[in-house]
Amino acid sequence: MKGGQSTLEGQVAIVTGGSRGIGLATAHVLARQGARVALIARGRLPLAEAAAQLGDAALAVPADISDPDAVRVAFERIQCELGRLDILINNAALSRLHTIEQARDEDILATVGSNFLGPVYCVRAAVPLMRATGGGQIVNISSEAVTRPFPYLSLYVATKGALEALSLALREELKPDGIRVTLLRTGATSSDGFTREWDPRVAEEAMRVWKERGLLDFGGQPMSTEVVAEAILHALTRPAGASIDFLDLRPG
Repeated sequence: MKGGQSTLEGQVAIVTGGSRGIGLATAHVLARQGARVALIARGRLPLAEAAAQLGDAALAVPADISDPDAVRVAFERIQCELGRLDILINNAALSRLHTIEQARDEDILATVGSNFLGPVYCVRAAVPLMRATGGGQIVNISSEAVTRPFPYLSLYVATKGALEALSLALREELKPDGIRVTLLRTGATSSDGFTREWDPRVAEEAMRVWKERGLLDFGGQPMSTEVVAEAILHALTRPAGASIDFLDLRPG
């Protein structure tokens, strides 16, 4: 199996949601290990600023991963400019607070599109590129929310649960191609990306409900995004013959 080496020198990685939070922290860690990193995100300006931090190691690729055509174009560009693909980090996700009854069509489409269909489209585009280089590694990032019955986040929780089930199936499906699949379930982090699309009024209501039901005890202070990025690196640099299928990382 290719990959799983002490450094990532010469490898090419794609990080979705790479302009902030866990995605940007991961891009920095991968670049320090010698990888070239393609950052995918929707916002052009934050993406350009993130890529500038990494310098020549980064390629900014603006794209909405919920759009299958946009994913095709993005991966074709990455293949053309960077020549190969070894690592895919499916990190991009969004959360919007609402009960199912209150969910607008656009909320449902955006959440399912970003959190589940986007990773599906990205894996579909990545597999032939990884197979062409003899294998690769996929890391799908989930959330400890799948283990907690959060009202107002039921759709987010459902999409992360679907991503976890997909990871299980992909692990077996892609094994003959030398492609390792790791699922990272992460707890609360210090990044504000998770809450950036929350309506303050609905957030206040949700917080009251979560507090009443004892759902806000996360077992410690939120983790830094760098800690999560180091866990991803740990999975990526296991030697051939040693695969980390599942990592559960939480404050403690």
